[in-house]
Amino acid sequence: MHGIGIALLIFCLRILDVSVGTVRVIYTVRGKRTMSAVLGVLESGIWIFAISRCMKYINQGDPWAIIGWAVGFGTGTAVGITLERWLGQGTVLMRVITRDPAQASALRTELGNNDVGVTALPGEGRDGEIKLLFLVAPRKRCKEILRIVQRLDPHAFITIDPVSEAIGGFVPVTAEAAAVRK
Repeated sequence: MHGIGIALLIFCLRILDVSVGTVRVIYTVRGKRTMSAVLGVLESGIWIFAISRCMKYINQGDPWAIIGWAVGFGTGTAVGITLERWLGQGTVLMRVITRDPAQASALRTELGNNDVGVTALPGEGRDGEIKLLFLVAPRKRCKEILRIVQRLDPHAFITIDPVSEAIGGFVPVTAEAAAVRK
């Protein structure tokens, strides 16, 4: 095989193994042992094959193997992050702060009609009284919920964080079983 062909093979293998590795790390952080283990086996197998190809051609003095390795690693990282976002696994906590009690009430009603549990608390912000809404929802629904909130209160302050575990309360049926423990 010629240098550029080998570089292309190594590049593609690195995209695969780094993408799988990125998703594996995210599953590991979320405590998904079985999925992490399966992805780890796949990642290792691809990596061993890729490194063996790379070392063979580096030892023959071919610099294209190094280029394929390096560019494949960078590209694989971007592809892995994109893949993980597309999968949208997990649960999020959204905090919505609104200044208008009528908007808070409309948000609670609309979100409830869309099968989203909401807890509302009174609070005080820089400019006076506020309503603080807490929502726990599947990550896949995050954009949908954001559209609802921004449509009803374009000036709402919103923060979103991942949830490692949710126990009790109202969590929609679409949430992962492992994320909800009773």
